[in-house]
Amino acid sequence: MSPYLFFWQTSEEVEEESEHPVPVDVDHVRAMPVDVIGGMVSAVLIAFAIVVVAASTLHPTGITTITTPDQAVKALEPLVGGAAGLVFTLGIVGLGLLAVPVLAGSSAYALAEAFEWHEGLSRRLRDARGFYAVVAGSMLTGMVVGFVGLDPIRALYLSAILNGLAAPPLIALMLVLGRRDAELGRFRSGPLSLLVVGATLLVSLTLPVAYLVAR
Repeated sequence: MSPYLFFWQTSEEVEEESEHPVPVDVDHVRAMPVDVIGGMVSAVLIAFAIVVVAASTLHPTGITTITTPDQAVKALEPLVGGAAGLVFTLGIVGLGLLAVPVLAGSSAYALAEAFEWHEGLSRRLRDARGFYAVVAGSMLTGMVVGFVGLDPIRALYLSAILNGLAAPPLIALMLVLGRRDAELGRFRSGPLSLLVVGATLLVSLTLPVAYLVAR
């Protein structure tokens, strides 16, 4: 439930509609959750598998905190042996190819919409200079971080905290806008959608507090 996905998903839907117009009816809108739910379920299952593998291989040897990529590689050794380094590298490269465009694009979409710039990956560079400048700047920042000695595991941990802080306000905004008749009309959120989003908002607010209290 990373906040950047809110911008990426909605912006891509709008851009695809403008490039390849299709009738937007109730069936079309109802089909959208299939893509979202399918992606979220697969992501959660993969994350769960990563947690289980790391816990079952690293914890018995006394490693309870991963601070370097080498320690993460050790979690794969019982499964793939000497090829653990190669498998981990291929995973990181694949993750980068998938995540970097989405992360950089999400920032560009968010800023372009905030400042009313021309936006969209379908536009040429000269038609959306601000949009592509943010994309390039985001990727350059990521490259610089990799060369200044910042602990990548620590950076992931801090970014997860920032995601957790940014998500509840955006979810609350979605909850409010989802019932706006003026903007959505007959496509406004129904009772089930409101219940799920409201429960998500409640959980995203209470779990961090419960964690801090438990500590």
